[in-house]
Amino acid sequence: MGKLKDGPASSKAPKPSKGGGGGALAASLGRVGDFLLNLVKTGTYKPRQGWYARVYTALGVGAIFLVGVYRLHDILLASYSATAAFGIPALVAAGLGWITFRMVQYPPFVEFLIATEAEMNKISWTSRDDLYRATCVVLVTVILLTIYLFMINWLWSNILQWIGVLKFNDGGSLGSTA
Repeated sequence: MGKLKDGPASSKAPKPSKGGGGGALAASLGRVGDFLLNLVKTGTYKPRQGWYARVYTALGVGAIFLVGVYRLHDILLASYSATAAFGIPALVAAGLGWITFRMVQYPPFVEFLIATEAEMNKISWTSRDDLYRATCVVLVTVILLTIYLFMINWLWSNILQWIGVLKFNDGGSLGSTA
């Protein structure tokens, strides 16, 4: 057994939060508060790490947002003036662009993207020649199985018609007339 201390308990300093310390508002709202406070910041978080993952994520999210902005423009063009039909989608696009930029600067998400890019760099990708050969093997196998199953289906269909189990109407539809 271990020895017990008779002295007063030592107090340890609390660990700082990883969210960037947004104050009482962020503490009360949790991760949502951290993200909302991230929207008003202008700095970048670990700008040299996970660059490709950030760029491609931002491009994907931006493409989705642009489709929505284009649809908004189409809806507004039908019933409002040209100024509103172009101005409102432009403002929405600017806001969504800022949200996209800040999303790829949000520390928990950036850490995930950095880890994802690091894992992707560990993968040993197959060569182009190996990929070509494997694809050819798969396609030839599928074609041969298709031919085999067609022949088996044709054979059984003819046998079952010959013994009278399957009968076709003049309409050409499949099925038994029993």
